Amino acid sequence: MARMRPVDQPLRRDVRLLGRLLGEVLVEQEGQALFDLEEEVRRLAIQRRRGPLAGRRASAAELAELLKKLPLGETEPVLRAFSVYFQLVNLAEQHHRIRRARAHASVDSPGPQRGSVEATLLALKDAGISALRVREALRAMRVTLTLTAHPTQAVRRTLLEKLYRMAGLLEERDRCELTPRESADNLESLREEITTLWQTDELRRERPTVGDEVKNVLWYVEEVLAGEVAELPELLAWAFERAYGEPLGAVDTPVRIHSWVGGDMDGNPLVTPEVFADTLRAHRARGLRMLVHELERLGGMLSQSDRHARPSEELLRSLERDAAELPEAERRLGPRTEGEPWRRKLRFMEERLNQALRHVLAQRTGEAGALPAGAYRTPEALLADLDLLVRSLEEAKAARAGVRQVLRIRERVCALGLSLAELEARVPAEDAVSAAASLEPGGPPPTEGGRRLLEVLARLKEAQAEAGEPACRTLILSMASTAEDVLAAFRCVKHAGLWDARRGCATVDVVPLFEQLGALDGGPQVLRTLFADPEYRRHLDARGAQEVMVGYSDSGKEVGLLAASAALYRAQVALTEVSREAGVPLRLFHGRGESVARGGGPAQEAILALPPGAVAGGYKATEQGEALDHKYARPELARRTLELVLGGVLQHHLDAQPRPSAEDELAFRAAFDTLAETGRVAYRALVWDDPQFLALFTAATPVEEISALPIGSRPSKRKAGGLETLRAIPWVFSWTQNRAILPGWYGVGSALEAFSKAPGGAALLKRMYRMWPFFKAVIDNVTMVLAKSDMAIAGRYAALAPAATRALWRRIQKEHRRTRKQVKKLTGEAKLLDHNPQLQRAISLRNPYVDPMSFLQVELLRRKREGVGDCDRPLLLSLNGIAAGMRNTG
Repeated sequence: MARMRPVDQPLRRDVRLLGRLLGEVLVEQEGQALFDLEEEVRRLAIQRRRGPLAGRRASAAELAELLKKLPLGETEPVLRAFSVYFQLVNLAEQHHRIRRARAHASVDSPGPQRGSVEATLLALKDAGISALRVREALRAMRVTLTLTAHPTQAVRRTLLEKLYRMAGLLEERDRCELTPRESADNLESLREEITTLWQTDELRRERPTVGDEVKNVLWYVEEVLAGEVAELPELLAWAFERAYGEPLGAVDTPVRIHSWVGGDMDGNPLVTPEVFADTLRAHRARGLRMLVHELERLGGMLSQSDRHARPSEELLRSLERDAAELPEAERRLGPRTEGEPWRRKLRFMEERLNQALRHVLAQRTGEAGALPAGAYRTPEALLADLDLLVRSLEEAKAARAGVRQVLRIRERVCALGLSLAELEARVPAEDAVSAAASLEPGGPPPTEGGRRLLEVLARLKEAQAEAGEPACRTLILSMASTAEDVLAAFRCVKHAGLWDARRGCATVDVVPLFEQLGALDGGPQVLRTLFADPEYRRHLDARGAQEVMVGYSDSGKEVGLLAASAALYRAQVALTEVSREAGVPLRLFHGRGESVARGGGPAQEAILALPPGAVAGGYKATEQGEALDHKYARPELARRTLELVLGGVLQHHLDAQPRPSAEDELAFRAAFDTLAETGRVAYRALVWDDPQFLALFTAATPVEEISALPIGSRPSKRKAGGLETLRAIPWVFSWTQNRAILPGWYGVGSALEAFSKAPGGAALLKRMYRMWPFFKAVIDNVTMVLAKSDMAIAGRYAALAPAATRALWRRIQKEHRRTRKQVKKLTGEAKLLDHNPQLQRAISLRNPYVDPMSFLQVELLRRKREGVGDCDRPLLLSLNGIAAGMRNTG
């Protein structure tokens, strides 16, 4: 285990405190016997990872035998003990991330935290990038984050809320000088939360609805993200002045928050037209309600009297218009705001929001008529009034008496609109093709999916008529592969009346999602065909850009990590070039998962590894449901996440990060294509060509049990069928549960070994790793996956498979050893992650505590498959616990 640095001692202190409190709760709630059993299991798990090989194997055998004899009724509390422990460890690590960030921001810090906006701007200045170029880049920059639901977000919302409260208590212990009484009260509050955590069921009694997922995602926006995006311009201005010594000037928030939860119809029959419409209403109602509260709060602040601060003529004229347009509000509010023009203006603005809110609420009950004329319909109308407030305050010498608060609300509206997040829709491309064919004279009736799409577009037309385009203006086509897929959706959109005749374009962007290898390679030709279509080209010229989504999941499942990475890089280069040649701005949308096999990894490094020019049209990416908690559960975590993304985008946009020369990059890309082909052959030979693989996968992973876990509304398969229909998320989740994490490394060792044997191959690989950010990011992510994997434990799962699969498992083990050896040769590490001691320590801290849950899961799978009843609940608990311990699950 890596030695803990002094700066990380507070983390160990918090883990010990929370672990001690949990131990006291276990004894109190379940008795000393359970605590002693849990401690014995933990001791054997730790011994399994320390000392000579023979001793480690003996401890593993003793642990397996102990759990094999464990009565079924005792498995649940043991699993729960380790699962709760991991939730507490995750909490302590989150808090430690915040602590480290604050330490870097303190006056005693030698410099800003790596990856922060301040560090990025200082690096840009040192690289000779002028203040003018940075200022222009910040004003032009657009970062869009699309929040998604996720079937491996296994923790219930009620448990997350308890952990949120505990995080506040840990923060209080750090940041406040507590009296002895206050310290005792803090400790008792922690104990209360851990006790109720223990007494609360980790498992949902039923699968969540789409509405539940919508509420869960919007919680992060309401409680955290709305405030953070509103304050980003202030953070940028502060960091810019620190770096360049001059004011930044006016800059809008560069971040936009979208969501497709409630709009994602790809393989989810529960997202009906009614659910889609209700999601739109929920977004708008919650957004309007939040803005009403913000204006109420602001009205309490802007109490300036016209006796002491002179209102502008523009403000007075607007108040006259408000009084004429809102006579009822004038009668009700006039006497209460006499002589307070700014407060009076805000009360009229509140009334316009409330009229819109009452209309949305009436829609839910079917009692709504037309939207009142005085209500705000679009964000632009509210922004105009907020800008008027800013100008009038500045004229009245009140620039430091409320302008900052008005601007924060303004930035919130820029990022979120009048809704809480802009909704996006996603449908299978085949549904669009079916729907379009049904519109032709004498055409066949649409499929069920085609009919749903046409109904959804009709609901979208109604929403845009009332709330403008920002209600929802993105239609993503999953599994798109031809220009006809896009043009079919375009015809459906036009047929639905989603058309702006004045501009000659649809009011929706049709976004092809290229996911599999063939679609990624064929994507550039799809764009050429689309750009050559006269009507579609006029639509693009009016819209301003073509958005294309590239998927990181299905390609990896299809051809393996290296071939998928090569195809994605190749596609982004070609798509960018085709768009540049056609004079059409391109906006790439990165459909990244959280696991390495689905494009995951450190956010800033991933952005810097993108091809040159790939973020010229802005940066857009999915934020997976399983990642929301450790990225956005607290304001400080959200701020750090946003800074990392913005810093990466800014450096990439200005082309300020080190890159190989054009000649070297061509050579590196050719080499990587060779690696990718070798990796593809090895991966396909295992996963798709070996007749024993499906039997091994089904028996050696809990894939069948995952499908029964009530953690997401969407089925694990797109449709009936075998491995080809299984979604990438449960595919990766299954291999993470059995600790092999095979999709994140298989084929990499064979590729590196073969290439290294060629003359000059090993030296070229080392140059690529040192000079090419893309290749370094790929290898570093593989290193992380290898460090997390445990093939000895995975072998216990493999022993559950039929005897005919033994040779296949030995092949997998051999490739794992080969990959570890080749990666360490390339990186120069004696031990995996020596170059990242912080992550190395975190994995070392976790592994001995995940191991008992894995051993117990193997035993429960064996019992279930032998016909023992009542195994389902403890099995689901083991899935939850291992997911908490491994973090990057799917």
